[in-house]
Amino acid sequence: MKKLLIILTSIFFISVSVVFYFKFRFKLEVTLSDDLYVKSGEEVNLKNYIIESNGIFKDSLVTFYEAGEKEVTLLYLDKYNNEREYSFKINVIDKDMPFILSSGSVTTYVGEEIDLLKGVICADYTSGNVTCIVEEEYDINEIGKYYLTYKATDESGNSATKNFTLNVIEKPKYTPYVEPSEPNYVYFNDVLETYKNDNTKIGIDVSRFQGDIDFTKIKEAGAEFVIIRLGWYIDEELGLDYNYEKYIEDATNAGLDIGLYFYSEARTKDEIDAIVKFIKDNVKHEIKMPIAYDWEDFKNYNSYKLSIYEFNNLAYRFMDGIKNIGYKSMLYGSKSYLTNMWIPSSYPVWVAQYYKEVTYTGDYDMWQLTEDGKIDGIAGTVDIDIFYIK
Repeated sequence: MKKLLIILTSIFFISVSVVFYFKFRFKLEVTLSDDLYVKSGEEVNLKNYIIESNGIFKDSLVTFYEAGEKEVTLLYLDKYNNEREYSFKINVIDKDMPFILSSGSVTTYVGEEIDLLKGVICADYTSGNVTCIVEEEYDINEIGKYYLTYKATDESGNSATKNFTLNVIEKPKYTPYVEPSEPNYVYFNDVLETYKNDNTKIGIDVSRFQGDIDFTKIKEAGAEFVIIRLGWYIDEELGLDYNYEKYIEDATNAGLDIGLYFYSEARTKDEIDAIVKFIKDNVKHEIKMPIAYDWEDFKNYNSYKLSIYEFNNLAYRFMDGIKNIGYKSMLYGSKSYLTNMWIPSSYPVWVAQYYKEVTYTGDYDMWQLTEDGKIDGIAGTVDIDIFYIK
């Protein structure tokens, strides 16, 4: 009996050994392309880098947004139909020029210091470190026109330029008093008459700057929803809008559909995660409308040291986070921001364009058409919005 057990055990181990031998004895042979590089931001199939092989490689579509050497891994089947991995390195190169967003002219008074780079955006899709300088010389102490050039250079040495004019003028001896003109109000009732139909909802968005609000009157005036600023993240500090809790309580009692927005100056993923948690902790009422991401610190964009891909990924992370805690989300932005800096995603857009119609050519679900709206229930002005039902 003991001898039989030894024989059976031996047979078992021999069988297992044979199985492992045939399963793992395959030796992969691969001939790689001589051109192991890809442009940043360009989608490639890693399988195309395999020129010849005795393995059957699977398609693998990837896009890289950071320059430098990257190790990639492909799945393949050996001749025994076992799935395995093969790794190699490719070089991601940045060939795209940065871009410059600025005014075509700047005017200043003679003798007054001016920072010509303030408010100018020098950005790159791949690089977060873009240097921005003013070429040519000018004399702030001499009246005249100076034809100058902004130059932006990314980490890979790609450069872009944009011409502008500096006007140095004489400072007036006095400034006559001008009676302030009344804003060109946009009345909520006129917006209702023009834009309300079966496919639209008309509402407003508010923050503490609207002061005391009678939401019952807002509802009676025909508003169907209100987007309330929940809070802000500025100078690495989270804050709740001073009127948020009162606004959301009163708007709920008035029967308005409610959405929220959050003003952010976040620079990192961890800061975005903290914002999402802050929002989750402070939502105590039913939210039917989206929770929007609002980033507007463009005058200081260069100091953030973010590539356009990194900048967009912060917005994506916010909206992913909001979705994960059970709410709809969207991106708020001006036409200029959305056109020049936004990489469209599956998330909806709330476009701000104060005009008679939207000329932004991308997709959008909501339009903020004015900041000079007038509605019964608010003493001052308010933003008016149109939500498109899809």
